Amino acid sequence: MNITKTAAAILGGLILTTSAPVAAFAQGTPAAASAAALDGKPVRGQGGVLLGHVERVIRRADGTPAQVLVRPKGPPTAGPRSLAIGALKVEGDGRVAPLSLAEFNAMPAVAVN
Repeated sequence: MNITKTAAAILGGLILTTSAPVAAFAQGTPAAASAAALDGKPVRGQGGVLLGHVERVIRRADGTPAQVLVRPKGPPTAGPRSLAIGALKVEGDGRVAPLSLAEFNAMPAVAVN
């Protein structure tokens, strides 16, 4: 089993072990609401070049956003790239990552189930 599948299995286990009241509370927090607002937003890199769009927001156990999966622009690829939410800066309607297009494209794709 590769590292991506192992990480997905661990994340799935954490999600399943979270109690229902905690999960319900987390969905109602402002951080969780702002994370949902990120879906579909553009992510730009250095020089304003479009890297892709937010496909999914990965949350911590308390519901706060931790990472975003960004689907690269252009033809379909192996999968989205994972970026730490703390590395993204708010700019207009989207986010800006401290990466060039070449650096972003060189990142490994994340397997999404």
